[in-house]
Amino acid sequence: MADAPWRCSECGTVNEPVANACRTCGRWPSLFDLQESVVDEAELPAAPAELRLPRTEVEAFEPETFEPDAESAAEPEPEPVPEGARRRRLLTSVIVPLAFVVYLVISIVFGER
Repeated sequence: MADAPWRCSECGTVNEPVANACRTCGRWPSLFDLQESVVDEAELPAAPAELRLPRTEVEAFEPETFEPDAESAAEPEPEPVPEGARRRRLLTSVIVPLAFVVYLVISIVFGER
């Protein structure tokens, strides 16, 4: 991509730096064309008034700060889990992988005969 406006070597149209092709003839410039035909800013034609964007002042964006109220700030403490429920959870989380390993061992040992 060109760093400055460039002039088309075929039709002579001055194109913007971001233009991939000439806006008049559609010719794609080579890297040599881009280096040799760089146009100074003083040579650029002025853009028509309808194409120019109006200058506007932009205010800095300041997001609103969130201050939680007293009710939502206090999180309820989790209820303690009974010992029996903890054991059942551990047992069920171990049974499935253990059963899979046993299945693999049995299929390997008895499947090769």
